[in-house]
Amino acid sequence: MTPRERLLTALRGGVPDVVPVSPGIHWRFAHRLLGRYHWKDIIEIHKSLGSIFHWRPPISIGPNSDYDVRWGMDMRVIGQSGTETTYERIINNRKGALRAVHSIGFDPADPTLGFQREYFVKAPRDWDIVAQYWEDELAEAGLPEHQELDEARDLLGDDGVAGTINNSTFARLCLMRGMEGVLLDLVDMPDRMHALMDLAHQYRVREVQSFLESRGDVYTYDICWATGAGMSPKMFEEWVLPDLTRICELVRDVPGKCLGFYTLGRIGRVLDMLVDAGPAFIASFEQNEGDLTLAEAKQRVGSQVCLIGNFDPLVLQDGDLEDARREARRCLDEGMAGGGFVMSTGDEVPPTTKLDNLRAMVEVANEYGRY
Repeated sequence: MTPRERLLTALRGGVPDVVPVSPGIHWRFAHRLLGRYHWKDIIEIHKSLGSIFHWRPPISIGPNSDYDVRWGMDMRVIGQSGTETTYERIINNRKGALRAVHSIGFDPADPTLGFQREYFVKAPRDWDIVAQYWEDELAEAGLPEHQELDEARDLLGDDGVAGTINNSTFARLCLMRGMEGVLLDLVDMPDRMHALMDLAHQYRVREVQSFLESRGDVYTYDICWATGAGMSPKMFEEWVLPDLTRICELVRDVPGKCLGFYTLGRIGRVLDMLVDAGPAFIASFEQNEGDLTLAEAKQRVGSQVCLIGNFDPLVLQDGDLEDARREARRCLDEGMAGGGFVMSTGDEVPPTTKLDNLRAMVEVANEYGRY
């Protein structure tokens, strides 16, 4: 099998010739290794390792990006100190004005790292301005945009799978208000929040439509804000599951297309709901704050969905070569039986990862991950 065939077979629940290896290489590791962090740089790293590029690449897809100045947002630099740059964003429409502040580069050793200093929504009434912003955005959005994803498909050929990742509807609200504020609003004003969720979902549908019109293969729906929020299964069923189900329905029966979920946190108590929504795969079974081992997930749902992840990324950073090989063997032992498994990290590859440890993941899979 080619790397592309191998990965697509596993994502669809089948048995490839060898377990595919696709560590979660992202901006931070690419910048540390190469001094740059375009998605093409991530492809370059995967090719050098012999791993497969696919499920969490920073490739944009339209109709347009969030917080686009075309829909009534201004952005300017308001502070510069060493490697740190602070930006102010302003939304201004007929309902009023909102301000957010974001900083990036505060850690000179990890200059791609940023954080939100101030969210747009400070009080429930501010959601009226956000709703108007989203309505204007939907009204003005143009044709689907997927040029980068098509370019990635051409660049990869049979060496990988062209994919993209986008935040969930729940995350779209959190990016405006912050997780804590959104959770409080779900309880205090449920009718208003349901209306906002429906409005935000319309934008996610436009993104999925762009993916479906592209030549890309895999769409990863990033639900880590929701699974990391610590909400009860009952709240998850009300506020997250309907969105996941609707998104999966858009892709499930489209030939050549594959959709799955990227998760973080304690997903054990909502795992059955995630599977019922209908994804092809679920990632990443993290070890830091997770509550589910790969073996447990395999036993519960491994016959229904492809499992991705669970390799402890801290082993890549802090362990030696034998530690990395031991961790890779554990992942194979727990996940590979019957196919439907991709060896990957339980979160993104740390920027200070040792390159030889990443190579060990691939070597162990090639040696012990054959079906």
